[in-house]
Amino acid sequence: MTLIAIGGAEDKQNKAVVLRAVLNAAKDSASRVHVITTATNYPDDVAKTYRDAFARLGVKNCEISHIETAAEAGEQSFLDSIDHADIVFFSGGDQSKLARILKDTPFTDKLQERREKDLIIAGTSAGAAVMSACMVTGGTPEDARRKGGIKTGDGFGFAEDIIFDTHFMNRGRLPRLFNLVAADPSKTGIGLDEDTAVILHKDGKIEVIGSGSVTIVTKSPDATSTDQSFTPADFDVKTLRHGARHRL
Repeated sequence: MTLIAIGGAEDKQNKAVVLRAVLNAAKDSASRVHVITTATNYPDDVAKTYRDAFARLGVKNCEISHIETAAEAGEQSFLDSIDHADIVFFSGGDQSKLARILKDTPFTDKLQERREKDLIIAGTSAGAAVMSACMVTGGTPEDARRKGGIKTGDGFGFAEDIIFDTHFMNRGRLPRLFNLVAADPSKTGIGLDEDTAVILHKDGKIEVIGSGSVTIVTKSPDATSTDQSFTPADFDVKTLRHGARHRL
């Protein structure tokens, strides 16, 4: 399974570099795209936005589903449509809502079943955050100063050892990612700017696409933080731009 995590606010009108990369990952000009709008409170508007965006890129088969209950996520007709998709794309919105409705359902079981095959799973903003096992759900700059102060929940766990944070430099979220990695140094933090994506390939390499940057945060082996505090010097930080490749 290839994962594509997008930092939100991706260009949909002009060059649409990020959305093109999503389609290119499937390596099939006739890709079948299934957009899941569960995270948003404006499903009709979001559905039209993505249907139009993918149509401009030549997609002829774009299905939209706004699943509102776990029961709906288990309906056989829905699961069959997912089985035939080449790309499953999660829109933005509220990642807590997305996880609450869809986590541990036949739908996420179906995605896991296909994860070793050729399925592309992409998500933007909330749809990227939910890919983590430890999913960031909120937290203020003041919260970020205290170790363990950022709110998290259980995500889908497609990227078990990665914590994604979105709208990253656009909203000054580097302290938040420091906090999350300090709380669990076994995790790698990946901060995604808007209109920017990271492609996680099956071989463990990542590739950066888009107009912004991707920030990778890991705990430094020379860290001197205590159980309650940390400083920026406790972390190794790498910033990658469009076209960069890196092995996690």
